[in-house]
Amino acid sequence: LGDLYQSFVRDYPVVSIEDPFDQVDWGA
Repeated sequence: LGDLYQSFVRDYPVVSIEDPFDQVDWGA
């Protein structure tokens, strides 16, 4: 999942994303 977010940050001008690791992982 971390790699997925890194690819988003690399490919898109992401300013801020909600902390995905602070949430319960619903099978993602």
